[in-house]
Amino acid sequence: MRKYHWLALALLFSSLMTSGCLPTIKRQWDVQPVDGTLVDGVTGTPVAGAVITNADDPSLSATTDKDGYFAIEEQSHVGLHLIMAASAMRTQTWQIRHPDYAYAEIGTRTLIPPLSRQPSHLQLPLFTEQPSSPPDCPAYGYLMALAQWQDDNGIDEPWIETDRCHNEEAMQSLIDTWYPE
Repeated sequence: MRKYHWLALALLFSSLMTSGCLPTIKRQWDVQPVDGTLVDGVTGTPVAGAVITNADDPSLSATTDKDGYFAIEEQSHVGLHLIMAASAMRTQTWQIRHPDYAYAEIGTRTLIPPLSRQPSHLQLPLFTEQPSSPPDCPAYGYLMALAQWQDDNGIDEPWIETDRCHNEEAMQSLIDTWYPE
């Protein structure tokens, strides 16, 4: 019976190797580091007291200091992982709230599997007024205001897509605004 366990283990290992998966013990990032600065979209002054929270894990949160700066530290562990040749992008959604500003939401993207440190640095304006957002696309108003702000300031940065917009009409409007023909 013991002989068959070794045979099964050898078959499993060889099938993993031929499929492009390699079992290894490696450090893996559970949370990538995110930091940045929030400023008033009109005056450019730092926004203190804004709360930045991960939409999927509210324990990942930070509050901006007097200079508008925030930092969310990375979290990682060492363990057994299957490393695959293919990779994809993962979006993390960050919600931004402040009593004097309209709701803001932005996404950061990292490669998965997360086997390397991939810090994100955000420099974002907040707005007291912005277009309203449909309930199934909460970032719509912020992203429309951000597009206008970037246009007014001569900034040509690509829009970081949110994965929480489930309104086809709103999403098409965002695409048309951010990527005009």
